[in-house]
Amino acid sequence: LYMKKPIIIMISNQKGGTGKTSCTLELCSTFGKDYKVLGIDLDPQINFTMYAGSDENSGKTLKNVLDAEILIEDAVQHLGDFDIIPGDKKLSNASKLYGDADDIYLLKDALEDVSDYDYIFLDSAPARSPLLYMEYVASDYIIAPTECDDGSIEGLLEIGEDIARFKKHGQTHVQVLGTLMNKMENTAMHKSSYEDLETLSDRIGGKPFQTKIRKSIAASEAKTLRMSINDYKPNNNVAVDFRNLKDEIIERISEKEREADNE
Repeated sequence: LYMKKPIIIMISNQKGGTGKTSCTLELCSTFGKDYKVLGIDLDPQINFTMYAGSDENSGKTLKNVLDAEILIEDAVQHLGDFDIIPGDKKLSNASKLYGDADDIYLLKDALEDVSDYDYIFLDSAPARSPLLYMEYVASDYIIAPTECDDGSIEGLLEIGEDIARFKKHGQTHVQVLGTLMNKMENTAMHKSSYEDLETLSDRIGGKPFQTKIRKSIAASEAKTLRMSINDYKPNNNVAVDFRNLKDEIIERISEKEREADNE
């Protein structure tokens, strides 16, 4: 029996503070209105777990899944629009916990038989660690949020280097689906930053999304209330931007799949 595989998308940039967690939450919420979606928190700071309003003290976390103490479905919590596997602060020790060469396959193996979702979104920690390597191995696509600064761009280049290394060893098929300009303002500096992303696309293998996520105070308010902006203020600019981004993501994935079929 052929089981439909979910599309696994990691949200990553190796620089902190680019809005990875907010993007993960908004994409889970936006896609979750139309599709079956699972969000997984791989950042030991567990902000995604908290902002999504899930129970961070359930005692059933991603770490328990990776350590094969529980099955993946036992860790799943059902929220309003999507499901979540909560993160675990103990994963800040990932380098010690998952030092074996084969440990990069733990997440991929855990997700191998998961078929009841259309999309799985992974929130990443902003640093190279075994958790990030697990994501490269398990994911189909990367969405890389970035802001208007040199550090964000540097973080994107590191993603490109990592993918090349893993591909060389045949350990991943992941592709950069696109870079995403976050907290965009209508200034010359922001426009110039967006142009930098376009010139960078050849080096990391993914063009910037045409949709840019605008800056908004309501986005911070939503976090405080542990809600997505999509639920808090659906008519806010940022909520609209994420709905547009959803359509663009689906279109890009279709394009990539058509290209793969023609190869």
